[in-house]
Amino acid sequence: MNFLKRYGFGIMILVIISELTFPLIFAHFYPNYNPVTMLISDFGEDGSPVKLAFKVWQLVDGSLFILTIPSFYARFNNTSKPLATWLSITIAIFSIGDCLVTAIFDRTTNTAQLDVEALIHDYLSGVGFIALLMATFFLIKLYTLEHHYLFVRILIVIFFCSCFFMFLFAAPKIPLVTQLHIPYRGLWQRANLLFLYFPFFLVAIKNLDRNNQKTIRL
Repeated sequence: MNFLKRYGFGIMILVIISELTFPLIFAHFYPNYNPVTMLISDFGEDGSPVKLAFKVWQLVDGSLFILTIPSFYARFNNTSKPLATWLSITIAIFSIGDCLVTAIFDRTTNTAQLDVEALIHDYLSGVGFIALLMATFFLIKLYTLEHHYLFVRILIVIFFCSCFFMFLFAAPKIPLVTQLHIPYRGLWQRANLLFLYFPFFLVAIKNLDRNNQKTIRL
């Protein structure tokens, strides 16, 4: 556990880089893949030439996200134990809902049994997105308690950008908005993920430097 507390922020940096770069690699081996209109989960569907690699990647990244939780909890536990607990829970929900579930359940199928599988994939992935958005909200609260107001303002801007792109991405699933026929869902998914990950990348960088300074003092 001490290892994870010490190196969890480094793991977070690596897993976010992985989340942003591997879809570009998969697209290279997927003929006619269009990242503007197609979703990342399309890599894991039947007929995809990278299905197995995609599912293994999601299992690994989901596990790595979970391994970062001890470092985030240890960092903010003294600031607010309840908020640190909720931050940890929301990171775990994202790891399971959007990564591990994505690896196990396919998004689109034909049989009735697999339609249930697709629903599990879609809804738990959506829950994972919302959980990570809430995790950003908890980071805002925690850094407010620590009086890091400049960083709080940065996180607030990122939070609202993420809300905006999440709305565009989820629009086809919202009954009152589907009539607008908002295109480019793949683009909005990627923009949403970028802004969802960005707060945790910044926090990890910030605290990785902090851990290095402590190590130098020792």
